[in-house]
Amino acid sequence: MSDAHEVRIARARGEADEARARLIATLEELKARIAPKTLAGQAFQAAKDKSIVVADDTVTAVKESPLMAAGIAGAAALLIARKPLLALAASWWRGEDEDDNHTHDNGRRKRARAEEDK
Repeated sequence: MSDAHEVRIARARGEADEARARLIATLEELKARIAPKTLAGQAFQAAKDKSIVVADDTVTAVKESPLMAAGIAGAAALLIARKPLLALAASWWRGEDEDDNHTHDNGRRKRARAEEDK
């Protein structure tokens, strides 16, 4: 073999070794990027950043139109408390009073105790 041929082979081997080293470094970097801990940290940071933006937008919107914000808050409160409010309205519509219910319950209890004592 000639010296030129051996030089080309050595150069090709060197280039292959460099390419292999770059590939291994890329794989290590990729492995670090897709590690569950890294992905969870990035997701947490993204959620935190997004919540800060949403909170800032909300504060700005409330400052710009406080009446609309109060209306939305009131509607949300009514939606959340709809069952107790409907029960209260139904008892009011029937003409019942909460104190009357407690009085009737106490009267029933007294009669039940009186019957047990007999």
